[in-house]
Amino acid sequence: MGAGEDDEAARRCALFRRCQAAEEACRRGDLDALRLALGDPPGFPNCVLDAEFLGLADRPLDLAIRLGPLELIERMLALGAAPRAPAEDGFPPLFQAIDAPRPDRHAVLALLLAHGADPEQHGLNDGTALHHAVARRDLAALRLLLAHGADPAARTRIDDCSTPIEDAERAGFTEAAALMRAAARGSG
Repeated sequence: MGAGEDDEAARRCALFRRCQAAEEACRRGDLDALRLALGDPPGFPNCVLDAEFLGLADRPLDLAIRLGPLELIERMLALGAAPRAPAEDGFPPLFQAIDAPRPDRHAVLALLLAHGADPEQHGLNDGTALHHAVARRDLAALRLLLAHGADPAARTRIDDCSTPIEDAERAGFTEAAALMRAAARGSG
């Protein structure tokens, strides 16, 4: 191995250790240790992490949504973490919460909405969080989003140019379609 290869291997090892430290700090809910593991980046908690970090171009709030306790997310929001941060990868915070592999993901979703997350923010395939909840067949998320003003008639501007109601009907998710139709009648 040459000197350049040694340097690259050392850089990758250091990055791996930082990633592990950040994940562990997140899981423990240790905001200070998380900040340190991330290298105390300027703009924390709204900084965009290096794309090599954990393999994603995320923000610290995204890590907390996936890995941290609810209290960590609350602390980040209190520090000014943006619950409607733009999502370069198509997964804004509400989408992250819907997908989070955690039993309290609906509490996370409610917390983000309470702190100003926009249920009409577009993400993956130009869908809204309601489109995403339909795709995940998540009725509890649908109810939360509708309670916070999500528009069941919001149409994507690409692909099928569909609404969440149309997506639910096409997928045979009849309970969701009925719930959204009732919400649409109630707001009209």
